[in-house]
This record gives sequence, structure tokens and C-alpha cells, in this order.
Amino acid sequence: MNISKLAISFFSALLLFSSCDDNTSGLGSSLIPDGDEIKVTSDSCFATTKSILSPDSLLVKTVQYNLGRYTEPNSGATFQSAYLTQLNCLENYKFPDSVYGIGNFKFPDWFVKEVGDRKKYYANLRLYYSDFFGDPTNIIKVEVFPLKKIIDPDTKYYPNFDPAEFCDLDKEPLATATLSGWNLQIADSLRYDSNFYPYVSISLPDTLAQRILETYYKPGGKDCFANSTAFMENVMKGFYVRCSQGDGTVLYIDFSRLEVYCRCITKDEDGKEKLESPRLEFVGNNEVLQLNSIKWSGLEAEMAETGCTWIRSPFGILTEITLPIDDMKDESTVLNAAQLRLSSANTPSDEYKPSVPPTVALIRKEKLKEFFEKNTGVDKVNTFVASYASQYGTYTFDNIAALVEKIYSDRADWIKSNNITTGAKEAYAAAHPDWNKMVLVPVRADVSSQREVINYRMDLNIHQVKLIGGPDNKIKIKVIRSSF
Repeated sequence: MNISKLAISFFSALLLFSSCDDNTSGLGSSLIPDGDEIKVTSDSCFATTKSILSPDSLLVKTVQYNLGRYTEPNSGATFQSAYLTQLNCLENYKFPDSVYGIGNFKFPDWFVKEVGDRKKYYANLRLYYSDFFGDPTNIIKVEVFPLKKIIDPDTKYYPNFDPAEFCDLDKEPLATATLSGWNLQIADSLRYDSNFYPYVSISLPDTLAQRILETYYKPGGKDCFANSTAFMENVMKGFYVRCSQGDGTVLYIDFSRLEVYCRCITKDEDGKEKLESPRLEFVGNNEVLQLNSIKWSGLEAEMAETGCTWIRSPFGILTEITLPIDDMKDESTVLNAAQLRLSSANTPSDEYKPSVPPTVALIRKEKLKEFFEKNTGVDKVNTFVASYASQYGTYTFDNIAALVEKIYSDRADWIKSNNITTGAKEAYAAAHPDWNKMVLVPVRADVSSQREVINYRMDLNIHQVKLIGGPDNKIKIKVIRSSF
């Protein structure tokens, strides 16, 4: 075979592919007039799609934690999310030399008079969020429970984990609060400041602040604040926060912060003593372990639809695609190009409707768990990404030929290694039931300071899209093949 002719054939095929329309009849002839005859043909094959429930065993590595509840008004499907966070303690964290109301420290009369009726100490849990879904003025009620157990760093926890493993949900919560995405307690002058980071604050019992302060000032107590591990083992393991009432709001939380306020004496530059109210901080962020609990209910109606498929995320419904491998490829051909395009269908318009996933990954179903657990990345062989083209309402994967070739060769290699001569394809399908199946999953890119994509992770925002397809509507795949 003349290699130069094969290269000409391949690039000619791509040119033909980029210019062909839905009417491919009559296409296909030799592009090389003499020597080895390489025929390039354009054709269409048809894939089948269906809605599947998102597997529970997908590991979420993310910087976002959802809190709230949302019920879709048309289908009645309900999303509910809570989260669990441990707390980070800076190494050898320093408190003031003495604080008012703790231990046997004596404070002068002027200090006691200035404190007056104000609290000696108190604590808040502040939740910082980058965005939220739903009505900004809608109210939800949340509950806070203290953790009784530290998260095992060597255990893989999935979004269906049982929070009762970490806290006693039969007891009264440590604190409750009513929250909204707009946080009406914040003054507008602060809200519209360019440096403002949206947050909601939950008041915790004063006894919690007292216990933390007393631990520090007891003999040997400073050792409990030597690092995060010492703090969690001896002082405060963390919190579980859930939505107990309300519907229609989900906060996208970036981090939490336990704040302990106290009263103490400091000196100004002239050496004059004054009253100060320092804030001691213990942050729940990426430096400690956190878990997101996600549950869906009422998805049966959408799962049963046969004229379409759905993506309802996070961890609700995904779309599975079965590729017609033997229609796309055989031993006598090379698959030069294969374009897969998925079109969205209209859905009822609601005031606070979930957005369409901006980016989706097309992942071999056999590789789905590995993709998120090992951060294998998009290799354009087993995995691809596509952005939503809003002007057309489509996701387009321009060329999945390498995927089809890989699936085809994986099967051929297995059949050869097992020395199967009769019913080989059927035997392979029985041993690998997902061999020709792909799954569409909403993802979000992590980018470097140079704007390069480092990794793709699960997109945990509330998204939905209805795609044309399902058992009643096959999806066209345009292909270009070379034969010799």
C-alpha cells in the first residue's frame, strides 16, 4: 500500500466529511485515478439512545457542595442535597493570651463595664457560595448537626453515602436557620461591593464557643490546636448541614467557616489598653475532607419516555448511546471520520428552569467510573467533550472514529486471545455487556493560570436537557470510510 496515497485519502475524506450534508446518496468514488485504488465513501449509520439512572458509584472530586431542594414542576422529580464538612486548623493556632469569661483570668472594671450586656463569646457557621439555583427570595430551613466521626481518608465515599454514619440524626440539631439565595440580612451597600463574597450565616450555641475556648486554655490544651488532625480529634470534628424544609433553592457552596468570637484586651501603638473582639476561624475547604449527599426521587416518568432521552443532573438521569459498531466498521475498511450530533427538544418554560449543561463528556460506559476516580482526562479515544451550541440546540462530536476503531479492535483482540471461532461476537457481548455503549455526562473544566484545561470533573450545578432520541428515534451518525 502506498502510504502517501493513504494520507491523501484520509485528508480528502475529512474534506468530503466537512462538506457533506444529510443527503449522502451517490457519494463515494476513487479519489486516486491510478495505482492502488483507495475508495472513500460517505454514509450514515444509526445509534440508539435511552435514559439511564446515574450510577451511584461515581466519585465526585469537586470544590462545590450543594445545599437545598428543588422539585421540577412538570415531572415532579425532586432533587435534594446536603453536605458534610470537616474543619481545618492552622498549625499551632494562637488564641489571645486571655479571654473574658473563660478560666480564672481577671479583667479590670473598665473592661467589664465596656462589655456590658454583650455576649462574652459566641459562634457562627458561615457558608460561602459562588452561585445558587432558584428564586433568590425563596426561604429554606436548614439544620446543622455535629459530627461524631472523622471521615476516613482511605475510604471512597459516593454521593449516596449515609450521613447517619457520621452524626446522630435522631437528636435535636445543634442549630437551625432560615436561608435564601439573596440573603436579605445583607445590606445592599455590601452586596454590590465588587469584593463581596456571598454568604449565609448560622448562629451556633454559645456553649460551643465556650467549649472551644475552654479547651485551649486548659493545661495542655494548646496541643489540641497544633494541626487539623489534633483539632478534629480533640475539639470539633465538623458539621453536617441539610435542608429540612422549603423547596426551590439550592446553594452552590464553595467553603464553610466556623467563627468563634471572644472579648480580650490588646494594646494600641501607644501602649494603651483597649477592648478587642477577635474572630477565631476554622475553615471547611479543600484542605480537609468534605462530602456531598445527593438524592433524586420521582424520575420514573422521564425514564419511561420513549421519544426522547434526558440529562438531569447532578446524579439524576444520564443519556446512554449504543453505537452500531458493525455498521460503521468492518475488517476491509478504515473508518476515517464519524460525526455524532445530538439535538435538544423543547421543554416547558418555567421562571426558574434548570439550564442546559454547557459541556458534556462522551465516555465509554466501561470507563465511566475510572474517568472520575483516576482523572484519566479526555483522550479523544475513550472520551470526548462537546459544548452546547445554543443557536442550534445541539452537542456535536465531530469525529469519534478513533473510538469506534478502538472498540472494534478491543473485541477482535479478546476474541483472538480466547481462541473463539464460533459465535465470537455474541460471546464478547455476553462477557462485556457495555462494550459498545457510551454515556453523556455534564462536566466542568478545571483550567490553569495559562488557561489550559487540567482536568474535567462532574458538573454539580442543577442542569437539564431533553434530547431527541430514545427507542422510537434513532440518532444519525455520518461516517466516512476508506476501502482498498
